[in-house]
Amino acid sequence: MRQLSDVEVFVRVVDSGSYATAAKALDISRSHASRMVTALEARLGVRLLHRTTRRISTTQTGQTFYETCSPLLEALAAAEARAAAERDEVVGTLRISVPAHFGHQYLAAQIAKFQRKYPSLDTVVDYSDRKVDLVAEGFDLAIRGGSVENSSLVAKRLWPFRMGIWASPRYLAEHPAPRTPTDLAAHRCLIYSGTAQPRQWRLRRGDEELAVAVNGPMTSSSTQAIVLAATEGLGIALMPDFAVAPQVTAGALVPVLPDYSGSSGHFWAVRPHRTHLPARVRLFIDFLGSLWPDPPWLHLVGAPVSS
Repeated sequence: MRQLSDVEVFVRVVDSGSYATAAKALDISRSHASRMVTALEARLGVRLLHRTTRRISTTQTGQTFYETCSPLLEALAAAEARAAAERDEVVGTLRISVPAHFGHQYLAAQIAKFQRKYPSLDTVVDYSDRKVDLVAEGFDLAIRGGSVENSSLVAKRLWPFRMGIWASPRYLAEHPAPRTPTDLAAHRCLIYSGTAQPRQWRLRRGDEELAVAVNGPMTSSSTQAIVLAATEGLGIALMPDFAVAPQVTAGALVPVLPDYSGSSGHFWAVRPHRTHLPARVRLFIDFLGSLWPDPPWLHLVGAPVSS
């Protein structure tokens, strides 16, 4: 049972006109109710109630105090009820941060499906590649690719992905296809600026790892812009498989040096709190985990990433 305040007991006594009736409603003894009101009067230094053997009535000060406190307690009770409802019901506002390209391509429709299932839910979705401050900016959840650097966050692993090298048939018709990673230095490469060393591509084949310096006609912080430029034949791109899946399926992009790949990784659902999750957050994380047991982008080329 939650701890009662002396103000709440006082308001209940005034509402019912009786210590006994108020005590029964609050599930405490009559003597305990009386002691709490007496303690309240002592704390405030004023008399709040006239007590006779037949009835209880408020003093002038007590009536003013009652009229001030009663609506506040009602508002508090309503707020507690709303907060408790969020524990069990999918209500309120779900604030999510998702990577721009992946979010638009794969998650926007899924978020709409989730919201349609729970019509009392509102969503606020930030499609951006920046790493938001979940606590300071008031986000319930973020989807992030790669590694989770902040150890204070609670993370759930979702879907794997792999970085690959891609070019359009048009580009490869105009330029000799690279036979080894070192050949990339002589090619027009499209540079994604959202990494620590954007002009150094780290590639792997089995146990072999190497870094290749690259340059080219375009640098962008947008994976979508890089993919579109590669599709137009502007150059070769190192991009995650999920980002190029539609273009590869349509034949607009093909793998280059398919035995080599960039870093593999996973998407994660990260949140700032481990306990007391609202139902909207808990069920949305479960929903994300059920979306792609075998993500289709893993089978574009080469062996799928281990999950």
